[in-house]
Parts: sequence; C-alpha cells; structure tokens
Amino acid sequence: MRHLKILLSLLFLGISMTYAQENLFYEFENTSLKEVIQQLEADTQLSFSFAEDVVDEKKVTVQVDGLTLLELLAVLEAQTGLHFEKIEGQPQVIVTPISNSNQICIALLDQETRLPITENQVVVDSTLVLETNQKGLLQFENKGQSNYLLQVSGYGSVSIQPSENCVPIYLSPVYKQLKEVVVTSYITTGIDRNRDGSITLTQKPLGPIPGQTTPDILQSIQMIPGVTSLDESASEIQIHGGTSDQNLVLFDHIRVFNSGYLYGMFSRFNPYATEKAIIYKTGTSAVYGDRVSGVIDITTDDTVAQKVSGGIGIDGLSADGYLKIPLSQKSSLSLFARNAYLDVFEGPTYEAYERKIFNNTGTITDSSSNPLNVNTDDDYTYEDSDNDFRFYDLNAKYVYQPSPKDKIAISALMTRNRTQFSFMNDGETKKDSLTTGNGGVSANWTHHTSPTQTEEITAYFSSYDSYYKNEELFGNELEETNIRGNRISDFGLELKSDRTFKNDDRLSFGYQLSNTNLEIDLSAISNVEPENNISLPVHESNFKNVLFGEYTITKANSGIYKLGLRAVHYGSLGNIYLEPRLNLELPISKSSRIRAGLERRNQPISQLIEFNQTELRLDNNIWRLSDDVNFPLLQSNQISAGLLFDKKGWTLDAEVFHKRLTGLTTYSQGFNLPRPELSEGKSRILGMDLLVKKRIQNYRFWMGYSFNDVNFTFDAVQEDSFSGNNDITHSFRISNSIQFNGLQLSLGWQYRTGLPVTLIENYDEETQQVNFGPLNAGRLPDFHRLDASVVYQFGLGERNSRMQLGFSLLNIYNRIVPLSIIHRTSQQNGELILEQVIHRRSLGLTPNFTIRVFF
Repeated sequence: MRHLKILLSLLFLGISMTYAQENLFYEFENTSLKEVIQQLEADTQLSFSFAEDVVDEKKVTVQVDGLTLLELLAVLEAQTGLHFEKIEGQPQVIVTPISNSNQICIALLDQETRLPITENQVVVDSTLVLETNQKGLLQFENKGQSNYLLQVSGYGSVSIQPSENCVPIYLSPVYKQLKEVVVTSYITTGIDRNRDGSITLTQKPLGPIPGQTTPDILQSIQMIPGVTSLDESASEIQIHGGTSDQNLVLFDHIRVFNSGYLYGMFSRFNPYATEKAIIYKTGTSAVYGDRVSGVIDITTDDTVAQKVSGGIGIDGLSADGYLKIPLSQKSSLSLFARNAYLDVFEGPTYEAYERKIFNNTGTITDSSSNPLNVNTDDDYTYEDSDNDFRFYDLNAKYVYQPSPKDKIAISALMTRNRTQFSFMNDGETKKDSLTTGNGGVSANWTHHTSPTQTEEITAYFSSYDSYYKNEELFGNELEETNIRGNRISDFGLELKSDRTFKNDDRLSFGYQLSNTNLEIDLSAISNVEPENNISLPVHESNFKNVLFGEYTITKANSGIYKLGLRAVHYGSLGNIYLEPRLNLELPISKSSRIRAGLERRNQPISQLIEFNQTELRLDNNIWRLSDDVNFPLLQSNQISAGLLFDKKGWTLDAEVFHKRLTGLTTYSQGFNLPRPELSEGKSRILGMDLLVKKRIQNYRFWMGYSFNDVNFTFDAVQEDSFSGNNDITHSFRISNSIQFNGLQLSLGWQYRTGLPVTLIENYDEETQQVNFGPLNAGRLPDFHRLDASVVYQFGLGERNSRMQLGFSLLNIYNRIVPLSIIHRTSQQNGELILEQVIHRRSLGLTPNFTIRVFF
C-alpha cells in the first residue's frame, strides 16, 4: 500500500508538470494585434485567417499568465472588438469584425487586470437591465441616440457613443481603495482572502479540491487552516477549537440549525444554488452575533437573469436540477431541487457511508491495553440490519430590480432528511427513526440612496424540527418507546445603513430584533413497567434586541482599522451584554501585511447531547436556550495576531490566537463524560494556523497546518484541568491541483492527531462495575487519508451548453481507525455500571462520480 501511495503521488506530479507546460503565458504591452497573432501561430501551430485592414491599428495588452487558448481568445475579442472563432476539429481561427447597424456592441474590460468583465449587470439609460456575456461583450438596440449612459455593477457609470465596430471600454472599480480582497486564489481559484482576515469562497470559479466531484461548500471550507471536522463530516465543523453548534451558519439570512445530511457527511446546501460564502475565523464583523466560534455566511446569486439557463446532474447519492428564468428585464426566478435516489439504487458511495455510520464496534481495552469483554454493537451490524435513508431539498429565489438604485430579493429554503433503522436479534426487534428538517424564507431590500450611502432591510423566518423515535419489540409486542423531539421557530428583522466618507472611511450601523421559540419533547413509555413512564415537555422563548455599529478607518497605504460594538438584550436572561470588536490590518511592505484582532461574543442557544441512553442508537442532539441556571450563557473572548506574505506565486499566512470560553456544561456538544452528571465549566484554547501555497503557472500546491491546545476546567468533575474532547493537537493537510483546458486533477493527503479518550482502569465483567482513569488522559490512533479527484468539462454542440464528468476517491488506501469512543454508563446502588461502549469509526475507501449537463 505504501508503494501505491508513492506511485499515485509521482504519477499525479508528472501529469501536473506536463499539462502546466501546455498553457499559454504572455505579457504584451500595447502590442499590435498582428504581432500577437504571429506569436500565437508560432507557439500553438494554429493558423489565423483575417483581412489586413481588420487587424490594422488594433493594440493588445495582456498581463495575465496561465491562460488557456480559449481564454486568451476571449481576452483578444474583448480588447479588440473583433470576433475570434476557433474552427472545431481544425487548427484554424477566423478573425472577423463585429458589425450590425441596428445593434450597439461594446466590450467591457477591467482596467487593472485587462480581463473581460464577464456576466456582470449593466443598466442602460436607467431603464434597460442587461448582462455581459462570458467574453465581456454587451449588445443592445441602437435607438439613434447620440450617446448612452451605462451603469456597470461594481464599476460605476460611463457614457458611450454609437460605433460601427465593437468598442472596448476599460473600467476601474468604483471604490478602488476599498477593495476587500488582498489575496486572490488564496488556496485555489474561487477562494480569496479578504483584507479583514475573512475568507470568501465563490462557487462559480472554484478550483479542484481533492476528493470532491461537486463543490460541497462545507467540505470545501475545510481546506482553510483552522477549519476542520472531528468526524470527516461536512456539518460537524470546528473553527479555532469550537464545536459545530458554536458556529453561526446563514443561508440568505436564514438561520440554519442543522447543516448536514446522512449524519452530516455532506451539506444540506445544493452546490449549484450557492453563489458564495464568507467565513470568519476571527475578527468577526459587528453585524454577526449569537455564536461564540466561526461564521459561515452563505448567499445565492442575486443578479437578475437575462436568459434562461440551467443544469441537471447525478452523483453517487442523488440527482438534481435547476433553472434560472427571466420574468422581465427587471426580474427573474431561480429554482433548485435535489433528491436522493437511494430507495431505487444503493451504490458503492452509500455503502461506504453506511459502513461508517452503523458499524460501531471495535476492540475494547483498559489502560494497560488488556482486552475487555464489554457490551458493544457486535450483535447488530449493518450487514444484518435494515435501514432506509432519504433526503431532498428545494430552493427558490425571486429577484426584482425596479431601478438601478433598488433591488428586492426573496429567498426560500426547504430541506428534509429521514433515516429509519431496524434490526432483530433472538426475537427482539429494535426500530429507530430520525427525521430532521430545516427551512425558511427571507426578504431583503437594498436601496442606494447615493453612491456613498446604502440602506438595507432584511426579514427572515427559520424553522427547524427534529423527531427521534426508538421502539423495542419482543415478538409482535411493543415493550418500550423513547421519543426525543426538538422544534425551533426563529423570526428576525434587521435594519442596516452604510455610509462612505470622502477619506474612504466607512460607517455601518443598524438594529436587529429576533424572537426564538423552542420546544423539547423527552418521553419514555413502557408497556411493561408503566409506572416508570416519563414525559418532560419544555417550552422556551427568547426575544432579542440589538444595536450594532462598526467604523472602518481606511489608510492611504491600504491598511484598515475596524472598530465595532454590539449591545444585546436577551429577554430570557434579562440583561444587556456588550460585545466589542477590534480588527486591524496594516501593510509593512508591498508583499507583507500584519493583522491583529480581539472580540467578545455571546451565545444564548446551544446543543446538548445525552450519552447515557443506551436505547438511542442514532445521534441525539437537542438545542436548548440559556436560562442562566442549569444552562448558562456561553461567552467567549478571543485575541489573535497574524502575518501575511504574498509575492511571485508564493503565499504565506500565519496566525496565532487565544480564546477563553465560559458557560460550558458537561452536556455541551463535544463533551464526553463517562459519569452522567451536569456541571458547569470553562475552556481555554491556544492555537496557530499556517498556510503555504505556491502557484507555478496553472499548477497549485498548498499546505495547511493547525496547532490546537484545548483545555477544559470542570472543578466539580475533576480537580485538575484536562484536554478537551475536541482537542486536535496537530492537523496537517497537503494538496496539489492542476487545471488544463477543462480538465481538473487534484490529489491531497490529510493527517491529524487522534482525539483524547478516557481510559478504563478497572472493569468487573460479572457486575459490569467500572472505574475510569483521569479524564481524557489517553489518545486514539492518529487519523490520515489520501484523496483524489478528476473532473473534465467540455462544450456540447448547442451554444453555451457543456457537460461535466467527474470521479473521486476518498481514503484511497482504506485506513480505518476509531474517531471517537463513547462510554455509556448508569448508576446502580452507588456504583458506576458500564452499559455499552460505542466506537465511531472513520470512512473507508469511498468512490463517487458525477455526470452533469449545463445549458
């Protein structure tokens, strides 16, 4: 197996360098088009056919490397106003003028990059809303006017005069000094680092990521150092040592309380519905609150579609499709749907996930590595059980732009996940069913009062429900039923205003309110011992008011100072809490920047987990509002500092941080206490993130490393502090990728330290009495795996239609280790009884594929 890994790595590297040499790399500065064509003919063996008078006096400036031939032709077309047509199957390009007396043709280009401004909204004379094509070209009817005013989104306004030819127009961004991005292609194309330290992930140009055939947004962000998953899932993400319930996840302003399907193995967000995501690890904007760890703000496309487009596809688990439909020149509707087909066919992808989820067995030893005979899931495995898994999601978005100054967007989300699991042993049948749903609707109105002032009004409603039912039957007689229900309805409103001043400073301020209603249903019904029946309904609510403000000082050298404050009143707690935010980033040279930040944050809702219910086999996470009695308010204070270097294809980004959390309980998510008792504690987290990336033409190599020291203090549980259950001391990821004419290849290896585990010191197999050693004094085996993917995209006969084929492998060398061990215990006559030990194991070799058509 070791030789296979070496062979794959060498093979991938060889392919990478071969393709890298075939991309085009030029730097033309005000060069005649004829000279450019001659150079292309010499380098590519293509033949260009044109009339001399067509190319005379045309000049070209190209300062971007790593372009494919078709991309370079698109740049030439936009800069010259000529049409470059590559003849299919022949080494020939025909160059002709674009001329139509009834049409005005312009080519919009970015003044800095010299590249076409593609698929960008343009408003003509404040009435006609259009969009540039993939070559940056724009055409509209000539009404005989002497000039036309164009308002280009992100680039301001420009006045043009009609011309017989397609005229190139170079535009600069409206607020050049306020550009947020400081490193493009931070890890791969589509992942950029912003000036305030946040990361923007844009789906459309997202480059190849190892192990992925479709761009799952929650799997993709795990490429970022400091963002990882304890159990390989897409949803159980921890950021800077926090647990997943401590992350604020938004989808078009809708709050998401459960972000994964199939126990979180992939996200609830349709990859082709999401447009981009902004990720905050630290330095969080004052507009965000209610969580103490990271922020994942996902948005969908809010431009008005000017033509019908869509796509359909299938992968190893589901089929999906979408349509973007213009309703008028000022409005459009987008529809997205995805549905699992596992009720018809269960392929190797699902079988691999099934083995991971339902195979919870493993060797059990004490602290001296002596094997123990403890009750596990050995009698009930996925081979002799019956399970059924279904999911679907629906997205819709309506966008209306009545004027260049106003835009209204209404977005809706609906997701559903259902799992049914049953098994029989010696006449006893156990049935489990878990259904979770998350959805909502949001409406946003954005009004540009002036070029320096913008107002926004946003309203949202979010709904979450989880229903877990466990039944035990002997023969045909129902003996016991356990139910865990959890429902949340959350309504919110936000008023926000942004002002930009002459010195490019910016002020953002606003007001937020929300009302959260939460219900919990915990019940146990026994037909054998009805006197032991339990029913514990819980109804809670929290009305929140927030005032927030943020002032950004922009320095002439492109540095920023950002000072923010949130004043929050939680009705369920009756107090006002202040959350100061400070974030600064300053250049120390043309290629280096330093940054620092500090923030205080509060969280009034969190997830609790029961570990001692042996009847409940599936995950059992319950959201609960803080009451400042048994379930305190979570509070965090974080300070961070970092250094960024970016020059000549090299990117180095290093950050250190220190975070303190209070208000943790032993029922908090990520806490695995052998004794089922409730107590309050705190946490201290020290960490470092490091990214090194090198780009050689169209080949990218990146390496990420994270160090975490998560320390828990629970005085009522153990006198001394101990390692947190989510303490991943070392996490390392190395990846490389190549893109060439529609072909994407990627290979990556990841490693991380095994999680802490509490070891058994003594165990009596007859009485099942157990004694544990110090909390989390042991470690599970280290985790590592090798992933690869290949995606190929090519055009079809129809104009702008294309097909995509993809194949991926996770854990190529099929190494399976326990990711966590859970001890389920009970108290009997003052003694601690070990009821069950559950091993959560890693994913084995997992293939996946995709076949997709875009039109």
